Amino acid sequence: MSKFRPKDLSQIHTHELTPEKVNADIACFRNGFETLQVVRPATLNDGIRQLDQKQIENLSRAYEQASVDVIKFVPSSGAASRMFKDLHHFVNTYDPQQPLKNNLITNKLEHLFQFFEHLHELPFYKKLSAQINVSKNKLTSDHEKFEFIQAALAYAKLPKALIPFHDYGDHLLTAFEEHFYEAAAYVNQDGLSKLHFTISEFHRESFDAFLAEKIDFVSQQTGVKFQVDFSYQSCATDTIAVNPDLSLYRDEKDELLFRPAGHGALIENLKKLDSDLIFIKNIDNVHYKPGSKDEDVNVTYKKALAGLCLDFETQIKTHIKALRSEASASQIKTAQGFIQSHFQVSIAEDAQCLLNFLERPIRVCGMVKNEGEPGGGPFWVKTKDGEMSLQIVEKSQIDLQNGAQVQLMEGATHFNPVDIVCSIKDVDGNNYKLEDFVDYDQGFIADKSVDGQPIKALELPGLWNGGMAYWHTIFVEVPVETFNPVKTVADLLKPRHQSYVELR
Repeated sequence: MSKFRPKDLSQIHTHELTPEKVNADIACFRNGFETLQVVRPATLNDGIRQLDQKQIENLSRAYEQASVDVIKFVPSSGAASRMFKDLHHFVNTYDPQQPLKNNLITNKLEHLFQFFEHLHELPFYKKLSAQINVSKNKLTSDHEKFEFIQAALAYAKLPKALIPFHDYGDHLLTAFEEHFYEAAAYVNQDGLSKLHFTISEFHRESFDAFLAEKIDFVSQQTGVKFQVDFSYQSCATDTIAVNPDLSLYRDEKDELLFRPAGHGALIENLKKLDSDLIFIKNIDNVHYKPGSKDEDVNVTYKKALAGLCLDFETQIKTHIKALRSEASASQIKTAQGFIQSHFQVSIAEDAQCLLNFLERPIRVCGMVKNEGEPGGGPFWVKTKDGEMSLQIVEKSQIDLQNGAQVQLMEGATHFNPVDIVCSIKDVDGNNYKLEDFVDYDQGFIADKSVDGQPIKALELPGLWNGGMAYWHTIFVEVPVETFNPVKTVADLLKPRHQSYVELR
């Protein structure tokens, strides 16, 4: 157990933490986290549902006709620094005496060959080329390309949400802005669309200024009014950083370092939303193409996922109400059968045991076919009590020394695009205490750096991984067209980010 100095205790108190909590985090660095026991990948008709056209139409219609309050929740605090990481490396190692191609080869950036040939297709090309006084349709010299990349790195200082993603002729749309257009299509109740963004407090003024400038134009284009809320990741969820030898990291002022504990900390933000249905989507997975086939598919499937969530919620709450009232032998048997059919879990013939299982928040998660994107996927996992459970599992949660587990991981047919519709209200209309449904043993230890010095950081169980481990879960296959992430700036050159139409 670490002994803290008076100055340390003041820091801990400022972060709304306790010495006991910090010592518990330090113990996690020493002891690590248990890996999950994967039983098999979730596949079509074995954990992943495939909706036919009739089901999609019926579920979409059910959502459209439902009298429910809905909101879109978009984690948006991420900086764009990782998006431009390779370009930073390029600029920092560039040798003007060598051809650009040689620079890329020497610095192991060969994967950027095509990127440099297509700089003119980036959404912000016209804006930046004018800045560096190059009035060309396409950059030709190595020096011009280097200057362009230097100018582009100004975007790396912004939140990813405020990076221009698409060029619609005379109008650039940022990721932040595109979420409004998309929300207007399916998070729209009587002409009002509600959105909630989790952002860094440091960038709040930038978001407010952007809204003041753009929101009236977007409302005019969509015919929808918007209600926008922001929240910050609570400092009470921050975790302490340690050196590689697990000693406490201290900066040049001899102060401890507390870091945001990953998107799993946003369970605190999520639980405060007062809506019947919540759509969750990452800030960088957006692709607004008005009137296009992709847009129609995206909107239709979002509505279908919402309809399925409502239908599933109705079934669960019907069983809960029945068990709360009389809990006859017949009702208990019916609830048992429902649980066995939907969750492959056997519960004792006891009303309270059945209620304990049923009374949980619900998530319906879209899954796309695995096409090699990095990230988690859907699996059947054996829980601590020996039951089977559907979970979204990251590679870091699997024992990579266990060949059988690795083989199961590699056999996954689908990928998690973070396309979720959820309900967090209980049968009485109150929000569940979402922290009660987190598996805190599913945290992460990540290797990071501060001012060039390596450190180890502790992250809470991921929002849609361990953060939702004990939620009711339904996986549904959705078309790959609904998944258009931008993890690096080069992703903006992919085909589905290149076909635009002009806003009118």
